[in-house]
Amino acid sequence: DFPILRLSIDIALGALCGLAGGCWVKCHGYTAARLKRWRLRESQPEVAFADHQEPLLSGERRPRNRCCAGLKRCLLWPLGGKWRDLFLVASVTALNTYLASLLPLLGGKPQPLLISNIFDKTLTSHDEWLLPVGVAGTMFLCFLMKWTTTILALSSAIPAGVVAPTMIIGGLLGRVWGHVILPAWLVDLLLSKNGMPPTEADRGAFMARCAIVGASAFCAAVCRAFAMAITVFEVLALPNSVLPLTTSALASIFVANRVSLPFFDANLATRNLGGIPAITFSDSAIEPVMKVMKVADLSLCLPRQITLRQLLHMATSTTMEQDFFPIISPLNWDLSCHGLLEGSMTRSNAHRLLKQLDPRGETPDLEIDLMDPRFQVPPDGNEPLVEGNPVRVAPDCTVKDVYLLMKVAESDGVVYVTDKGILQGSVTISDLMSRPCVL
Repeated sequence: DFPILRLSIDIALGALCGLAGGCWVKCHGYTAARLKRWRLRESQPEVAFADHQEPLLSGERRPRNRCCAGLKRCLLWPLGGKWRDLFLVASVTALNTYLASLLPLLGGKPQPLLISNIFDKTLTSHDEWLLPVGVAGTMFLCFLMKWTTTILALSSAIPAGVVAPTMIIGGLLGRVWGHVILPAWLVDLLLSKNGMPPTEADRGAFMARCAIVGASAFCAAVCRAFAMAITVFEVLALPNSVLPLTTSALASIFVANRVSLPFFDANLATRNLGGIPAITFSDSAIEPVMKVMKVADLSLCLPRQITLRQLLHMATSTTMEQDFFPIISPLNWDLSCHGLLEGSMTRSNAHRLLKQLDPRGETPDLEIDLMDPRFQVPPDGNEPLVEGNPVRVAPDCTVKDVYLLMKVAESDGVVYVTDKGILQGSVTISDLMSRPCVL
């Protein structure tokens, strides 16, 4: 009798799942980072000091028990130095087994069967899975258990899936939504037909519907994939479920975007690859490239007319982090800080050119034109020493467009930023990959 109200309830459930999904991703990122530092602690080499040496930084030397250290190495040698990984996996498995044995609804069931039971509209008609705390309390305890153990399992050093576990968490959250959060009078109002009170079968079907919507919305919030709603609909083929599934999934994704990164992008960010989600997900993708470029410095550029001595100095004295040298024609080399971009040259090609023109170092003052066609198209058919037409973009080009340009163009990992031909700066693929991802 109240279709708009029921749709509003589904959207509110989707928003709750989006908030919970975003918080779950943050909890997983925090837990995974802590456990990873603990797992890798054993692999950090210890600094050994001789008897006559002092510890570095005036640190105190801690006495060692060589017998205990030797016994520890003997016991852990069969594990190949990965005892922390194995201990974590065994602990999570034991914890999951023990907690599941205390909850009959979860204990010993494979994930497909557990999802089927959560979606079952006759679930509340049986009481063998109930704890003394009642239906609402049992559902809430199952929800907390799966929330925690899934985070721990995905933080371990083993491959694991995320879709089925998050669908179970979302289904339990939907059950909690129906049994705990929604008042009984509102449920009766939603299920009433022509003024007649709902039956127990109607209530069971409504709770199962909340579980289905919750599973779809929570999984969509964690993975940030709207296709989860379509997948659930195609698998269950429930009539009149397209609108609740899609609206709740959209609401969950909208809310989750304000809380955290998607699960997979958050994993990339924790591996110091935040540039990928920054380019593909966050608002940083539409920033102009002039905000992230390295401003051009003429002292790190190659003039078009240059001596071999100057070229050797640039190739050996500049920072080794710079692999590319823009070739410019200075507007005024002594007074101006701008120059026209003519080409580009890598550090390795600079050494090749020096070896080719002056292998013995006899003519260091020989002046050459770096834009000579012989250097761009060598007569012997070898690799060009100079890129005569480097990839360039305008300062207002977006970061995402620069990233796509690097993928499709042969840019050697660098794109120059020019304004009317005047070099403004450069962007490398490492600059984009190392950017932090901020929502």
